Amino acid sequence: MGGILAWAESGTLAPEELRRAAALAPLAPDSADWRIAADRLLAFAGILLLATGLVFFFAYNWDDLHRYAKLGLAWSALCACVVAALFAQPFATWYRAALLGAAVATGVLLALIGQTYQTGADLWELFAAWLVLMTPFALLARSSATWLLWAVLANLALGRYLSTSNWFGWFGVLSGPEGLYLIAAGNLILLLGFESLARGLLVAPRRHVQRLLALGVIAPLAIGAGIAWWDEDYRVLTPAFFVLGALACWFYRDRRRDVPILAMAVFAAIAVLTLGLVRLIPDDFFAYNLVALFVIACTGYAAVWLMRLMQREAA
Repeated sequence: MGGILAWAESGTLAPEELRRAAALAPLAPDSADWRIAADRLLAFAGILLLATGLVFFFAYNWDDLHRYAKLGLAWSALCACVVAALFAQPFATWYRAALLGAAVATGVLLALIGQTYQTGADLWELFAAWLVLMTPFALLARSSATWLLWAVLANLALGRYLSTSNWFGWFGVLSGPEGLYLIAAGNLILLLGFESLARGLLVAPRRHVQRLLALGVIAPLAIGAGIAWWDEDYRVLTPAFFVLGALACWFYRDRRRDVPILAMAVFAAIAVLTLGLVRLIPDDFFAYNLVALFVIACTGYAAVWLMRLMQREAA
């Protein structure tokens, strides 16, 4: 609708044509749209605030509560969310919000069990168990918010596992290219899955999860490609970064238009190339000014290109 209003402002669209377009479809959100947006915002914010309040309640009253009281409260919160979802209309706002609350309460319960009984489990095992146990809630909710939590947990579990693995050491994710490769590969697999199965995994065709997973692919490869200018061990990441970046630009421009993911790929490439210039140029004032001009020119051209893509998409 933004393109129609822009045409009207520029005079391309006559007032009578604008009125006919408005009669076919609203050009701005009406009161019902605002109520729906407020309902969603308040429902999900309320659930998250209640879950946060439960965590702080345990933290403040930890010494005063018996372990069975703690477990009972956590179980009660989980059961309350599940019961609320059972009585809500499927895929309605409160249904999805209640299942998100159940997913969060599952993590609270697992953390509480581990802290109370000192199971000795590592954090990656907590995140992995939370991920597995909340998957049914995510499949039932088909909500972007629940899947975003699921994707974050998947990355936390993998990252924490790599940091404690004998292969990688405490800082394994950054101590070698293998860790960055595994993080990027894991997110790439999840991204391909969501691109292929989005209709079955999400009620509404929003792309928040795909964009987060795309960031999880681009960021590790860009970090590795940037480090590669100084460390030869990371140079194996450079071709992977540019090949996947080129494929992302083709796919998300021509096959499935997604300007935010395009922006990630383009600006990550600019950052890597800028680091290369900094590494290769002589250390003097004139050379650094050339780098600044390169950044200004590339980011300006990229911004104009992305804005034109957005305008075409809106039109």
